[in-house]
Amino acid sequence: MKQKRKGILKWTPTAVVSLVVGLSAVMKIIALPPLVEIYSRIGLVEYMTTLGLAELFLVAIFIMPRTMKLGFLLLTAWFGGAMAVEFSHGNVFIFPAMILTLVWIAAFLRDPSIFKVLKTQRQAMPA
Repeated sequence: MKQKRKGILKWTPTAVVSLVVGLSAVMKIIALPPLVEIYSRIGLVEYMTTLGLAELFLVAIFIMPRTMKLGFLLLTAWFGGAMAVEFSHGNVFIFPAMILTLVWIAAFLRDPSIFKVLKTQRQAMPA
């Protein structure tokens, strides 16, 4: 039972990220009117479908264990860019930051070795 509980806790943040980003992607692909209005204001309405498809692709890469590290890197860049766009247009960038935080938590729970490189490099640096 302990192993099962550990597996559930390990995959829960990944499921939440996948659900949130997946729903966001679908809403962009079907051009939901509130999103069309928002994307019109920031000048990206013609790219909504492409952005939605890209989000689905990135989440798929992140979900698969074999490509999780690449998906982690790409989702980090994606939501970093989303925060920059929100910030540059005077909008609140909390939502992309929260998703990015969940991506990092999910990646750490699934494979803590992603962050061991940083620790190893820090120890190798001369004082």
